[in-house]
Amino acid sequence: MILATSKQRYKLILITFLSQLAAASAIAAMVFWAFDALAAKSAFYGALCVVLPHCVFTWYVFRFRGTDQLQLILKSIYRGETFKFLLMALLVMAVLKHAVIVDWLFFAGLVSALILQVFLPILINYDNWD
Repeated sequence: MILATSKQRYKLILITFLSQLAAASAIAAMVFWAFDALAAKSAFYGALCVVLPHCVFTWYVFRFRGTDQLQLILKSIYRGETFKFLLMALLVMAVLKHAVIVDWLFFAGLVSALILQVFLPILINYDNWD
């Protein structure tokens, strides 16, 4: 089944964002259970530094569809990935400069969110597995 309408695409984008946000919260909850509140905040900030740029990228890329707009789709992928990388770098710099965090847990949350970013959209879109 191919997603036909923009409403369905935006619904899938929202589900992806909410599931990544829930996964980031689950990571923070596990860290809170193992360590303390500062550690959980650090892991959550790390995960948010990945989730927010990915949400912006997803929205930016999936604005266009169809075979008549292939050039626009390709350009939006490159521009979206560039913007995602820059936004992630800015968020990481802002957190490292202005927040009180545990560094290694911040980066552990960041890496775990990067790994989840690959697998969650695949698991969410299981209806299209053929």
